[in-house]
Amino acid sequence: MLILAILAAAASTAAAPPAASRRCDKPEYRQFDFWVGHWDVFDAHDKSRAGESVIEKLYDGCALRENWRDPQLSGGSLNAYGAADGKWRQTWIDSAGLWREFVGGMDGANMVLIWHHPSRAMPGRIAQERMTFTPLPDGSVRQHMDQTADGATWVEGYDYIYRRAAD
Repeated sequence: MLILAILAAAASTAAAPPAASRRCDKPEYRQFDFWVGHWDVFDAHDKSRAGESVIEKLYDGCALRENWRDPQLSGGSLNAYGAADGKWRQTWIDSAGLWREFVGGMDGANMVLIWHHPSRAMPGRIAQERMTFTPLPDGSVRQHMDQTADGATWVEGYDYIYRRAAD
């Protein structure tokens, strides 16, 4: 009887699946978590409402999904850290049919993502759009976008402040 109990215990231990190792549990995958939340978004200059955004974690913490909405546009992005090259990527698509692929990473406390693309203003040259996400002391987040057609002169595209929405 004792032998049967030992054999049964050994069989059940052998049949148990191994503990799943979490592929995205390293600190690098948490770098952009400061952006997770339900946000009311305001223009940093005139304080007018620019839109709203919901950023959520997906796929066991391996990705962030953004859902943006304003009166003229809806869109979203999928954001993920690539362990192979240590870069963050954001793929954006919206209701105007725009698609962008940003690449970057942490610069101090800021997440900086850049999209390189052929310049429409200067054919044959590469233009850039740079988004900088900064966590602010009050828990809000600043998203600043600037762009260059020549690689030297940067022009602001927008400057937003994300404030947590009242739920």
